[in-house]
Amino acid sequence: MRGALVVKLPGFPRPRIIQFESALEYAFLCLTLVRTDIHHIWDQPTAVRYADADGRPTTHVFDFLVTTTGGEPTAVAIKPMQRVIQQNFVSELERIAVATPKQFADRVMLITDQHLDRRAAAEAARQLARSRPSLTEVAA
Repeated sequence: MRGALVVKLPGFPRPRIIQFESALEYAFLCLTLVRTDIHHIWDQPTAVRYADADGRPTTHVFDFLVTTTGGEPTAVAIKPMQRVIQQNFVSELERIAVATPKQFADRVMLITDQHLDRRAAAEAARQLARSRPSLTEVAA
């Protein structure tokens, strides 16, 4: 499931489109966008360079970089739990977190389907649709 949402946040000079690449990312976005402490969201931010398990240089692109109104940027990786387990992604994410520059993100967060409440995400999506009708006109 790929898609996009038109979003207006305090950190945006005007509404902009944020893209998502899965139902998990969409659920995370909806739950995040209804929070009052979110200042900015950057989808698919700049890649972070790190060394993989074999010591080879590689890169990772986080799904989102979320900055709160307090100024704390958090790099967010969103993956189904099954993939996290199969790919031993927690170990990889630990290497990525160590290599993530502090000016890029204060912290790194992994979100899986085990972390997201689908019912709350659906309610957040409905709330966004009700509270932001004028933004749909901007996208047209």
